[in-house]
Amino acid sequence: MRNKILSFRVTAFFCLLCIALLGTVSPAFAQEGKKITGHVVDDTNEPLIGASILVVGTSTGVITDLDGNFNIIVPSGATALQISYVGYETVTVPVPSGNTVNVKMKSDAQMLSDVVVIGYGTQRKSDLTGSVSNVSSKDFNSGLISSPEQLINGKVSGVQIMSNSGSPTAGSTIRIRGGASLNASNDPLIVLDGVPLEAGGISGNTGNFLSLINPSDIESMTILKDASSTAIYGAKGANGVILVTTKGGRAGKTEVTFNASLGLNRFYNETEVLSPYEYVYYQRELDPAKNAGFFDRYGQWEDVDIYKGKEGLNWQRKLFDRTGLKQSYNVNINGGSESLIYSISYTRDDETYIMQTSKYRRDNLNLKLSKNFNKKLRLDLNAKMSNNVIDGPSVSSGSKLRDCVKYPPIGTLTDLTEDDLAGDNELIPENISNLNDPFYNITNEYKKQSKFNNTYNVALIWDVIKGLQWRAEGTYGFTFDRTDNIYLKNTGEANGKAGQPVAYRQYWNGSKWTFRTLLTYKFKLKKHHFDVMGGIEANNSEKDDMKVNSDYYPGDYLANDILAMWNNGTAEPTYTTINEPDRSMSYFGRANYILNDRYYLTFTLRADGTNVFAPGNKWGIFPAASAAWRISDESFMEWSKDWLSTLKMRASYGKSGNARVGSYWRQTYSPVTSTKNLYYQNEIGQSSLQPAKRLRNENLTWESKFSTNVGFDLGFFSNRINLTFDYYNDVTKDLIMEVQLPSNAGYSSQYQNLGQTTNRGVELSLNANLVQTKDFYLDFNFNIAFNKNKVDALYGANGDEMILSGGGTETGSDNYRVFVGQEVGLMYGYVSDGMYSFDDFTFNPTTKKWDIVTTKDENGVPIVTDCSGVLSRAGGYFGPGHMKLKDLNGDGVIDADNDRKVIGHALPKHTGGFSFNAGWKGFDVTAMFNWSYGNDILNINKVDYTSYTGSKRYQNLSNDMRLANRFTTIDPVTGLNIYYGEYANPERLQEINSNASIWHPLMNNTITTDWLVEDGSFLRLGVLTLGYTLPKYWTQKFGVKSLRVYATGNNLFCLTGYSGQDPEVNTSSSNMTPGYDRSAYPKSRSYIFGLNVTF
Repeated sequence: MRNKILSFRVTAFFCLLCIALLGTVSPAFAQEGKKITGHVVDDTNEPLIGASILVVGTSTGVITDLDGNFNIIVPSGATALQISYVGYETVTVPVPSGNTVNVKMKSDAQMLSDVVVIGYGTQRKSDLTGSVSNVSSKDFNSGLISSPEQLINGKVSGVQIMSNSGSPTAGSTIRIRGGASLNASNDPLIVLDGVPLEAGGISGNTGNFLSLINPSDIESMTILKDASSTAIYGAKGANGVILVTTKGGRAGKTEVTFNASLGLNRFYNETEVLSPYEYVYYQRELDPAKNAGFFDRYGQWEDVDIYKGKEGLNWQRKLFDRTGLKQSYNVNINGGSESLIYSISYTRDDETYIMQTSKYRRDNLNLKLSKNFNKKLRLDLNAKMSNNVIDGPSVSSGSKLRDCVKYPPIGTLTDLTEDDLAGDNELIPENISNLNDPFYNITNEYKKQSKFNNTYNVALIWDVIKGLQWRAEGTYGFTFDRTDNIYLKNTGEANGKAGQPVAYRQYWNGSKWTFRTLLTYKFKLKKHHFDVMGGIEANNSEKDDMKVNSDYYPGDYLANDILAMWNNGTAEPTYTTINEPDRSMSYFGRANYILNDRYYLTFTLRADGTNVFAPGNKWGIFPAASAAWRISDESFMEWSKDWLSTLKMRASYGKSGNARVGSYWRQTYSPVTSTKNLYYQNEIGQSSLQPAKRLRNENLTWESKFSTNVGFDLGFFSNRINLTFDYYNDVTKDLIMEVQLPSNAGYSSQYQNLGQTTNRGVELSLNANLVQTKDFYLDFNFNIAFNKNKVDALYGANGDEMILSGGGTETGSDNYRVFVGQEVGLMYGYVSDGMYSFDDFTFNPTTKKWDIVTTKDENGVPIVTDCSGVLSRAGGYFGPGHMKLKDLNGDGVIDADNDRKVIGHALPKHTGGFSFNAGWKGFDVTAMFNWSYGNDILNINKVDYTSYTGSKRYQNLSNDMRLANRFTTIDPVTGLNIYYGEYANPERLQEINSNASIWHPLMNNTITTDWLVEDGSFLRLGVLTLGYTLPKYWTQKFGVKSLRVYATGNNLFCLTGYSGQDPEVNTSSSNMTPGYDRSAYPKSRSYIFGLNVTF
C-alpha cells in the first residue's frame, strides 16, 4: 500500500510540476529577495501535496512537493504568505524572521457542513428562507444500513417513513407533510446528484427510488418541504423533494476506505395457531355427522386425546425461521490534486432471506471525477451502475405467511380428495393448491428477477467572470429488467393448468436522457448581495415491455429444463407494449437578495410543459417567494450575544404541481390476456386488443399545491443547541380523481380535476451538543410533527362521499370512506356487540334449531337485534355464540345503510423520533428511536385467521379461536353436534360454553367490524450501535489511518398494543385505503458486526 501511495504521489507531483512549468508559477522567482523554506501538513500531520503558497500582494507563488515541502523567494517588502488547498481553510502567516516556516492546515469541515444542497445549487444554512432539513453523513444512523431511508428515519420532522413489509427489496413509503393527492402519486421526488429519479425513467421503479441507491455512497440528504424550496422543481415538487448527494473525492493524497459487515436476521412475533388437538376438535365441528368422513381422516372420537400429545408442524418457522445471513462489502478510493479529483466506490451486498430458498444480491459501482482544466473551466463526470438479482418465489408477496398460518399443523390418516376441499357446487382452486404444503409450493416455484441500471452524467462548468458561472450538463441512463417465474407440477399456479408446469417471462427496458443548462451570477454591491440563477431543462424517457407465457410442460420438467427448452410448452400469445414517451420542457429561475446579512428575499419561478396533458393544458407556471430576518444580528440584540447565537424568522408562499399520472387524455388500448376471452384458431389463442374501459379526457390538467410556511430558527451557546419550528398550510387543488360513469356511457370511468385537500400542521426539531470535551461527547436529537389532513371537496352522487373497497371480507368489503370535511383513511364498518347469549334465542324442539327472540319494546322495536340479514350464511349455527352486531339506528335490524359508521382513522396524530450519540476515548454508541401515535390499523388477518368460510374446511385458525376462549358446538365427550339437529342439547351446550368470551367460527362469512381495528401506535428502537475506534498510534504502525469495529442491532424493540406481526405496516397500494394489514411479508430483527478501515 505504501508503494502505491508513493507511486501516486510521484504521479501527482509530476502533474503539478508540469502545470507549474506551463505558467501557473510566476517568473517572480527571478526577483531578488529572501529565500523561505517551509513544510505544510494537514490536521492529522500528513503532508499536503500541491498546496499553493502565494506571497500576499504579489503574483509570486509555488506549490508543495511530495513531502509537503516548498521553497520560495519572497520579494523585499513582502510581509505575509497565504497557503491554500481545496477542502482546507486558507491560512495567512507572516514572513518569518528566519528562513523556515511550518504550517498546519485545518480541514474546512465547518464551512462544508454550513453549506446545504438545494434545487440546482447550494446555499449556506444561515441564508435559507424556506423549510429545508439537511442530514449529513456524520448525522446518519450508524451501523449497517440496508436502505437510504433508514439513514434519516426518525431524524427529520414532518417526514414519515414506513417500512411496508419485511422483504429487503420492498421499498418504504415516504410522506413529507402527509399525502395530498387521492389518485396521483404522493411519493416525494428523489434527486440523485442532480438527476431526478422518476417513474418510467432511468430507474425503472414505480415506488420508492431510494431503495435503488447504495447507502454507503451517500454523503448527505436534503429534504425540501415547503413550496419556496420545491417550486424550483415545478410539476414534480408537490410532494416534497429529497436531494441525495453521493460522496466525492477530495484533493490530497489517495485515501482508501474499506467497510465490511456480517449480519444475522431473525423472524419474530409469529402468529399463534391452534394446537393439533384443537385443530382436530375444530375439524370435528365442521364435520359433525354420525358417519362423517372425519373418522377416516383423524380416527375415532374416543381416541382424540392422542392428539394432545402430538407436536404439530410449525409452518411459519419452517418457512421463515431461517437465520438470514447478510454480508456487505464496500471499498472507496478517492483523492487527487487541485486539477483532478476522483472517487470510485464499489459495494457488494449478499443476503439470504428469512424465507427459505430466497436470496438477494446487489452490486453498485459509483464513479465521480472532477477535472479542472484551468481556474475557469471544469468538467464533472458522474457514473452509476447497479445490478440487482433476486432469487426466490414471491419474495415481496405476503401470501406465503398466510399459507403458513392456515395450513394444517398435522396430516390426515388418509389423503384428502378434491371432494374434501370443494365447495357445495364447485372446485375451489385455492383449496386444490393446498393439497401441497407451503414448503412444497416455494421449493417448487422458481423465480429470478434481474435488474440492471446505468446512469451517466457529464457537466461542463465555466466561471466566465468573477461571480458569473455557466453550467451545461447532460444525463443518459438505461434500465434492463428481466423476471422469470416457473411453477412446477402440482403447485398452486400449475393446478390451473391440469397440474402441469407453467412458465412466465417478462422483459422491461427503459431509457432516459436529460439536458440542462444553468447560468448563475453572484455579486455584491456594498451591503447588497445578489444571487441570480436561470436555466432550461429538457427530459425524455421511454420504456417498453414484453410478456412471454407458456404452459402445459411435461410433468417431470424442472426449472432448468424449462429454461433450456422453453419451446416445449404450449405458447400463449406474446404481449409487447411500447409506452408513449414521457417528455417535458422546463424554464426556471431563482433570485436571492440579502441586505446587511440580516434580511433575505428569495423568488422562484418555473414553467413546465409536458405531454402527459393535451394541447392547451400542457404548460403550468409555478411561482414562489420567501423572506427571512436574522433578528439575532440586530444591534438591539447585543445583550443576548453570550447565549443566543441565532434567531431567524422565516415565511414563504408558493405553488408547486403534481403531474405524475398517466397520459389519460389519449384513448388507450390493452391486450386481451384472459385465456377464456381469447379468440382461438386451430386451438391456438390469438393476440387481440380491446379499448380501455377508461374514457379519455382532453381537459385534464395539473394538480396544484399552494403552500404557506412560517417558521423560526433558534441557536444557543455558539449553536450547540438548535431549535427549529415550522407551521404550514398546504392546499392542493384540481385533484385528479377517477369518476365512475353511467353504465350506458360505454366506459366505466374517467379521470377529472375535481377535488381539493388541505394538510395543516406544525413541526419541531431540536439538535443539541450537550457535552463536548477532549475525551467525551454527547449529542441529542428530537423531532415531532403534527399533521391534520382534510378533504375540502369531492365528487360523487351526493358530492361529499367516496365509497372505497379495501377488500379482505365478504360482507362490508367497501370498508373505507372519504367524507368532505374529514381526513383520508377512514375505516368504515359494523360495530361488534360481542356474541349472542342464550337469552337472545329460544330452542325450537320441532326444528331442533334456534329461533331469535322476537319480543318488542313499547316502541315496537325488537329487543334482540337480528343480524341474519347481513350474516345470512350461518344456517343452523345462527343462535347463541354467533357474532352479534350493534344496532346503530335502533330499528332492531342490522342493515348496511344504517348500521355502519367510521370505526377507525389510519392517519397518526403525530410522529417523531429521538436519538442519542455519545463517544468516549474511542468508544461510540448510537441509539435511535421513532414513533407513531394515534393511527389505527385495519387488521384483516384477524378475521381471515378466525373464520370458516365456504369450503375452506381443512385450514387452521389462529389462537384467538382456542377452546379456552371461544364458543364451541360439539360435546367434548361424545364429539356429537349438540348445537342443532338430531343430537341438539341446549342445556349441555350452555354448560360447556359458560366461560366462552368470543363467538364460534362457523358463521360461513367474514365481515368488517370494529373488532378488526386496532391501535397502531408504537415506539421502536430502530438502531442501536456500539463501536470502538482503535488508537491511531496502534493502527499507524501497520499503515492504517483509522480502524473502527462495531456491532449494530436493528429493530430490536417495539412497544405497541397491536396484535399483528408489526404495527409499521400497510399492504394497500391506494392512497385512500392506508393502514391496511393483510399478511405482509414478516419483518425481522438484525444483528450486525462490522469494521471500517481507512488507509
